[in-house]
Amino acid sequence: MLKMSHDGWRWLVILIGVIFLVKMLLGLVQKGKWSKLDRQLGMFTTIAVDIQVLFGLIIWFMGSWWQVPASVPGAEHPVTMLIALTVMHIGWARAKKASTDAGKFQQALIWFAVAALLVALGIVRVA
Repeated sequence: MLKMSHDGWRWLVILIGVIFLVKMLLGLVQKGKWSKLDRQLGMFTTIAVDIQVLFGLIIWFMGSWWQVPASVPGAEHPVTMLIALTVMHIGWARAKKASTDAGKFQQALIWFAVAALLVALGIVRVA
C-alpha cells in the first residue's frame, strides 16, 4: 500500500515540479512580477516532494536495505533524494528572501532545477 502511494504520488510531484519550473522560467524571461500563485506553487511543490521523500523513507526503513552493511546501492536512491530535498529547501528559502522579483524567479529556477537533476539521478539508480 505504501509503495503504491510512493509510486503514484511521484506523478503529482513530476507534474507540479514541471509546472513550477516552467512558471519560474517564464517569470524570469518575461520579467514577471512575483505573485501569490508563484509563492503557492513553490510551497505546494516543496510539500509534494516532502511527502514523496517521507513515503520513500518509511518504505526504506521498513525494508531490509538499511540493515545490510554492504548495501550501498540500496542507500544511493534515498541518500540522493535527501540531498535533492535539501537543495530544494535551500533554494525555496533563498527565493523567498531574494529582494527582487527577478531574483526570486532566478533563485527558484536554479535551485529547483538542480534538485530536479538530482531526483533524475536518484531515479536512474533504482531503474
